[in-house]
Amino acid sequence: MSKNNKTFLKRIDYKGNPLDFISIVCRDYDIGSCISYEIVEMGYEDLNIIIKTDKGKYFAKFFASFRDEKECSRYVNIMLKVLSAGVNHPKLYKSSQGYLHKIKIGKGVLRLCLMECIKGKTFYELGANPTIEESKFLANQAAIINRINIKPEFLYDQWAIVNFCKEYEEKGKYLSGEDKGLLDPLYNKFSSYNIGKLPYCFVHGDILKTNVIKTDEGKMYIIDFAVSNYYPRIIELAILYCFFMDTDDFKKTDQMFEIVINEYQKNIKLTSSEKSEFPFFLKLAHAMHILQANYQKEFEKNNSAENKYWLELGRKGLLHSGVYDDKNRHYDNMNYHSA
Repeated sequence: MSKNNKTFLKRIDYKGNPLDFISIVCRDYDIGSCISYEIVEMGYEDLNIIIKTDKGKYFAKFFASFRDEKECSRYVNIMLKVLSAGVNHPKLYKSSQGYLHKIKIGKGVLRLCLMECIKGKTFYELGANPTIEESKFLANQAAIINRINIKPEFLYDQWAIVNFCKEYEEKGKYLSGEDKGLLDPLYNKFSSYNIGKLPYCFVHGDILKTNVIKTDEGKMYIIDFAVSNYYPRIIELAILYCFFMDTDDFKKTDQMFEIVINEYQKNIKLTSSEKSEFPFFLKLAHAMHILQANYQKEFEKNNSAENKYWLELGRKGLLHSGVYDDKNRHYDNMNYHSA
């Protein structure tokens, strides 16, 4: 077994051969005999494995060992709600135990769910930016998600904007002087911010390039609702903006996002407070990428390409928003001004 595989298996606190539990999954779900498997290296928490059998390909999500049964059930139930609402999400397979499956192996228990394996790649893997039509699709998917009538039990997410101050107090010491200078003013403002004044709804909270798959036929799927919560609605759009930032052409980024905002508001009208507060929350989104990716680099010794991507994207985004603040730039279609 490769050293890299051992690193990912730590997420489920397992030291044996993955085939030991993969063969059980194949048996319990009656999906044929395992021919090969591939560990998906993107992400930070759960263990995701693509299983190829003589019946097809399947995507197995093995929940990280720190997630208890209640949290795993929460995630599975959210995915079922999302599917029923019409969100383009991979379908779930049901075993004799239901959609959440448990495997006893050794002295431990593995919890998992099995999904269809989408033949395609994430926008991050493709290194691509969305077209106008794809951008409109993302806006509509975000609106569908935000209109789902669900308020799941709150789940703490260390990357979530709402937790910026707490995370900054714990991890700010790992920042360089330059990064700290960018984040300090945001911490000072947010520590006394009244977030309750904003409209709340169900929010995916992580619609980014790593969580949108595009098939060879051009169909798109929204994945990874692990950190979805009941949050201020504007958080969805602040995170979604980062989807369009993988370019040095900031003018084009802003133009594409204006298309997203216009399309989104065909379904959900933003309030005046959301429009005025959006620039601040966008900065917080960039700041959280800097904070957490830097912590992963300095403390967790995570030097993966994905982690470097978030760190540099956060820095670029925050510097970009700062430049435009100095010019008091505004977005006509969103009708807001930078704070």
